[in-house]
Amino acid sequence: MMVYEDTAERHRFDSFCKVVLRHAMLDCFREFSYQNKWLVSLNYLPQPILDDICTTDQYPSDCMTFSVDGCTLQISNEQLANIIEKLPQSERRLLILRFVLELNDQEIGRRMCCSRSAIQRRRTSILRNMREQLTGNLP
Repeated sequence: MMVYEDTAERHRFDSFCKVVLRHAMLDCFREFSYQNKWLVSLNYLPQPILDDICTTDQYPSDCMTFSVDGCTLQISNEQLANIIEKLPQSERRLLILRFVLELNDQEIGRRMCCSRSAIQRRRTSILRNMREQLTGNLP
């Protein structure tokens, strides 16, 4: 009689294990079907949406750094960085004060000991020359 009870107990345990595994499998299938309804593969997303959610690693070696008056400017565009690097220190300082520190021409003039109109003329001339270099009109 003891053998019969062992065998019956073993069969009950086996059937219990099968039921548990079957329900676990059904739970997995339900979860997958739920995910398939709501999740979208990245392959199907349009490029503008991908651009919004993606990031690109940037490393210090990818940028050129220019420092003026305790302010640092990092340029990742190689062509623009080369043009700024070739500028005299005073012109580079003027651009950084204007576009990084966002000082107006009068405040820049005070720091550089020039008049507001002289700063404006120099800035306009520098930007025109840089634009011509970037578009390829000057060497």
